Amino acid sequence: MRDGHRREYAAGRERGSISFPERCAGALADIGVHGAVSFRDLAEARFGGHPYTTRRAVDLWIRDGLVTETTATGPNGNPFKVLTLTPAGVGDARKLAAERGMDPGQRIDIPRVRSEQASHDTAVYRATWKERQRLRSQRATMRRVRLDTELRSAVARGSESARKKDGKRAADAERHRIAHELGLPVDDEGSVLYPDAQIEYTDAEGRTGRVNVEAVSGDYREPAVRAKAAAGFAIRASGSAAAALLGRIGLSAGEDGSWLRGPADRDPASVEL
Repeated sequence: MRDGHRREYAAGRERGSISFPERCAGALADIGVHGAVSFRDLAEARFGGHPYTTRRAVDLWIRDGLVTETTATGPNGNPFKVLTLTPAGVGDARKLAAERGMDPGQRIDIPRVRSEQASHDTAVYRATWKERQRLRSQRATMRRVRLDTELRSAVARGSESARKKDGKRAADAERHRIAHELGLPVDDEGSVLYPDAQIEYTDAEGRTGRVNVEAVSGDYREPAVRAKAAAGFAIRASGSAAAALLGRIGLSAGEDGSWLRGPADRDPASVEL
């Protein structure tokens, strides 16, 4: 406990301008935006790495009926805590996200978290948070995060509508048009490459850009990782097996721990939403 309190005191001195309510507000918005967040990652991202302060926040949310805490099993068999919103929490998270300048179209809902996918689902938040820090260091402001399910749904919905009206060729053309509009690359075979998450941001000059983020786990196939790296995705390893995989295919780690090949960001431009 004494070590923990010293850490909390040090974090408070280093980030003294961030109050506990402000940390809680940002953290609850994060859970809503990303759907599922691990207790550990939320502690590191929003509470200075201090577990006792994080526990205080989580217990308050549970008491108020805003958050549900469950236990999942990681790839090595180790249990970890996963935080998701309740229906009441969705309303609060939407309000908090809007107060922080996020786009009105930001999706916040309750995801279906399956135990076997929880490790990867929560790794997406960790990877996206690192990219958010990088963008913040460049004086950029995050406006929206789209997860892969939202991106896939948008493309599939438009493609299916075109297919019903004009057939397969029209569906393919519409799929590629929507992918281009959303900043999603298309490979040589015409397949859309979807990231785990896409961050939309406004840079220091007021221009809008996007960065596609992929949280690679150890069971990824090399061709898929190569294709996304070549397309400029920000690739982040989730675990030692994933780091070994990325090293094996020739990707190098950046100073902030990311594994990149090519530009991570789309050219800033006016984005049609």
